Amino acid sequence: MQRLVGWLLVILLAACGPQGGPVAGKRHAPGPLPGVPSLNAATPYGSTAWDNGTLAQLFVHLTHDLEWGGARPNLVRLEAPISIGITGCCASDYAAFLDGFLAELRSQTGIAIRRAAAPHNLLIHFVPGNDFRSRVPAHLCVVAPGRLPWNRFRESPERFGTRAFEQRREAGAMSVYIPDTLPPYLVRRCMIEEVTQALGLANDLSGLGDTIFNDDGVHIWPTALDYLMVRVLYSPTIRTGLNRNETRNRARSELDRINPSGRSARPLPKLNIRAMRDWSEQIANAFDRTKSDSERIRSAETALNLASGRLRSSPQHCRSLIVAARLTQAAPDRALRRLNAAAQTCRAAHGPQDPRIGLVNLARARALFRLGRTSEAYGLSDGLEASLAAHGQSERLVALYALQAAALKAIQQPESSARAARRAAAWAEYSLGRNHPEAKRLANR
Repeated sequence: MQRLVGWLLVILLAACGPQGGPVAGKRHAPGPLPGVPSLNAATPYGSTAWDNGTLAQLFVHLTHDLEWGGARPNLVRLEAPISIGITGCCASDYAAFLDGFLAELRSQTGIAIRRAAAPHNLLIHFVPGNDFRSRVPAHLCVVAPGRLPWNRFRESPERFGTRAFEQRREAGAMSVYIPDTLPPYLVRRCMIEEVTQALGLANDLSGLGDTIFNDDGVHIWPTALDYLMVRVLYSPTIRTGLNRNETRNRARSELDRINPSGRSARPLPKLNIRAMRDWSEQIANAFDRTKSDSERIRSAETALNLASGRLRSSPQHCRSLIVAARLTQAAPDRALRRLNAAAQTCRAAHGPQDPRIGLVNLARARALFRLGRTSEAYGLSDGLEASLAAHGQSERLVALYALQAAALKAIQQPESSARAARRAAAWAEYSLGRNHPEAKRLANR
């Protein structure tokens, strides 16, 4: 059980998105969704009670700027109606999940988008995992302009990916590539984020809290803010080809129409994009699995120093503490000190109801357990289930139940430990896959 706790909490604070993350060496078919607890009770979550002027500027950042620092002068969106296809070895495993997500997208935004027969203007490709990893090692999954089979895209990911995004003036079609060796929870995250970005919201912003367009991977399902941005993108006054000023002005007018509470609301917190560009580079290096452990730790320490020095109690400071703790978890006492600081900093940066608080507390419980403070670890973990489930954190539920099973066994409560282990096994099949070794081990416990 200790081994399972250790493995699961390696991924506990890993970011989804361009920094990469855990990729297993074989395919992992998803198990059924457990009935208890219910996922996504808090969705759509997030706040839209922000000033429409700053929301319009955010819309410009999401449509014209690109996460690697590039930009495009004109707005580009995938024109509706949008017909989505899904192909490759794992298509049948995830078709129903995709249909559910698209139904939610339609209901929240009114976009004409659905999975349908060819021809498609958005195609999701499941591609060989080992090949993907060798060609695009720093990414979990990618979206690219055009109708390109994987064997064509893999010839030059930079040419067909980053450069094509910067040079594209219209989006006749888009392609999403997902490695077939990702565990199910990451496949689902990739589908949600890459499909949404393929629509035209192509940027990630580290200082933005309540959104999937934040590469810390905390939000899984689009938030209310995300759905608002998609509604603006597909409003009648927004079209492909608008320059930045036109985009801002038209977005502001549309927001005043559909978001009346934003006419006299407080502004969005400053994103500090330019001031923290060097921080963004260091935090990306900390997640770059092509670098050595020592290099990644140095980058995390540098990012923490930059954030604590320039923007104390900011979203960047919150994330820096979490990342630094994750990379120093081999020293649980040091990791715990940083996680304790993160609990306070993240609360100040994002508010007490933010899902980051639950994730930090789960990591704190893990550190306490490793330090032999078993009762404290269990006490801190008790009550986290509701928050993790409400925000769709299925793999964190595996970590939670596995930790509780280990803690309850240590304090001589075998029946309660067995119940927690059964829950961990059920959620492991759904999140990690039925044939994942840890899911199998739990199921046979």
